[in-house]
Amino acid sequence: AMTEINDWTKQTLDAALSEVIQQGLFPHPLLQARPVWQLPGALLLAECRAGSEDYWLVAGPGSPTDLITKEAASSAREAAKHFSLKWQLAAEQLSAGIDASPESQQDNVLAKRVSELVRNAESLHELAEADHFWR
Repeated sequence: AMTEINDWTKQTLDAALSEVIQQGLFPHPLLQARPVWQLPGALLLAECRAGSEDYWLVAGPGSPTDLITKEAASSAREAAKHFSLKWQLAAEQLSAGIDASPESQQDNVLAKRVSELVRNAESLHELAEADHFWR
């Protein structure tokens, strides 16, 4: 079972890294990453280095792929809390931008994105609050 977890971790990390590289989130192409915490099949937190910059990376089927600078959090658990807050704020900003006319396609897409972000933020927050996941 250990190799399955490792395979999942590697695949998830590789996919997340290629995603952030494609999005051009790193000015520096050299990328090293190491998994720090995981809930196999759902969520992974990793430390990344691009050039001389350090980041926390979150990824997994139950999560958006996202980055914050290493300074923002001192541990994987703190990083989880930070991502949760970041997504809640992003959802609020998206909500504020949603027009009052929901019949337009664009607004439907935004509304769906908002509810997904809120759901992601809430589940990540719950996870970060649950001590037994972080022992």
